Amino acid sequence: MKRSFALICSLALLLCLITSPALAGELQDSLLQRVEQPTKQLTRAEFVSLLAQAASLPAPGYSVTIPAEVPADAWYADDLKAALAAGIYNGATPNQPVTKAQAITFISRVLGTPGEEAPAVPAPEAAKNHWSYVPYSWLYKDGIVDASFNLEGHLTATEGATLLDKTFGTAQEAKDIVEKSQVAHLNTKTMRTNGDVSLSIKPNPAVPVQDMPANLGMKASFVQEVNYDQGISQKFSMTISGLPVPPIEMEQYMVSEGVYMKMPNMQTGQAEWLKMPASMFPDITEMMKQQSQYIKISKELDQYFRYRLVGEKKIGDKTYYEISLYGRIPDLTQFMKLFSGQMGLTPEVMKSFEQSGKLIKDLYLTGTTLINKDTDLTEKQTMTMLVTLADEFEGQPVPLKSFYGNFNCAFKDYGTEINITLPEGAANAQEVPVAPAAVPATPAN
Repeated sequence: MKRSFALICSLALLLCLITSPALAGELQDSLLQRVEQPTKQLTRAEFVSLLAQAASLPAPGYSVTIPAEVPADAWYADDLKAALAAGIYNGATPNQPVTKAQAITFISRVLGTPGEEAPAVPAPEAAKNHWSYVPYSWLYKDGIVDASFNLEGHLTATEGATLLDKTFGTAQEAKDIVEKSQVAHLNTKTMRTNGDVSLSIKPNPAVPVQDMPANLGMKASFVQEVNYDQGISQKFSMTISGLPVPPIEMEQYMVSEGVYMKMPNMQTGQAEWLKMPASMFPDITEMMKQQSQYIKISKELDQYFRYRLVGEKKIGDKTYYEISLYGRIPDLTQFMKLFSGQMGLTPEVMKSFEQSGKLIKDLYLTGTTLINKDTDLTEKQTMTMLVTLADEFEGQPVPLKSFYGNFNCAFKDYGTEINITLPEGAANAQEVPVAPAAVPATPAN
């Protein structure tokens, strides 16, 4: 289990590397050109077909049967097939007027919003009691809907096109800005990062564990230095809630020699250096050297991540592009296969990811990035990661249900002189032994 959580944290680092670094209105017009009567209420089938257009859902590569109530020659029939094939809509009561609650639920399925409500959202109390509050909370948090959004109201074609334009109308523009930022980062070999992380862990009520706290969490602040030719150094100050554990100071180096951590020995209380097993982590320096390859596989990433240009934001004398991101990774193993060649992942590391992928049922990622308009470099980023765990792992029930992570990062000192050198004390660190995988017991005959 510890190995799996270490790999999940490594994945979080990878996602930050990947995601950090048609104009509005045009989509609305193109959608309305498809509608025969823009002032009338949209049916469910009509709305999901417009959604398929707005989100550029691919045409199915196989035959899809549309509901019997839908005429085969309807203007929305082909796009409806794309929505049905993508699992956005199940075809129920296609000719009924679509409610706003249903509309944002369909949208949330495309975006891949988390299956738990967004944290700390000052949404109206009436909305909090509605069945669609979970998807509503994320769209409210992102500014796509507001307090006046009547969840039980219906949508005219004009209103539906406006909602879809606000959600997807800047997708290509946002993606272009992100890719331009990625290119700018390729020309910058060093930077510093600081920020904070909070983690909330939910136990699995179906697998009671003695003395398992109901509220288990972690908060940490960190500083980080990066040299893309040498590696990463990090320092953490961490507190754990729910367990009788004192505050922890931790230091970590990810360099060509491996991954080294300096942390307190639980028995002596003295800080000591440990070397993590090579099979637990990708080669971080190789990953960073190969970061230019991420841009080349952006088409494959379209199925996992969706971007939105929120707008331009002025802070002091700087102007930023504000980009929001939604992502969902339902199959970690398949996702990592996209990067295995580009990142130089060894077969051993890929095998570890495949094993750990069985622990993860779903992984959601949302966040906002501020990209300096003049330099194209990321300066601020907030990310929320929700990981839902499988009921069983390696033949054993999993005592945890999910964990929520919030990451707030500031980036600075691009291009300054930064040297990442492994401290003397770390060079002699003993490698932590890898615990053998659990093997389910064979019942006696």
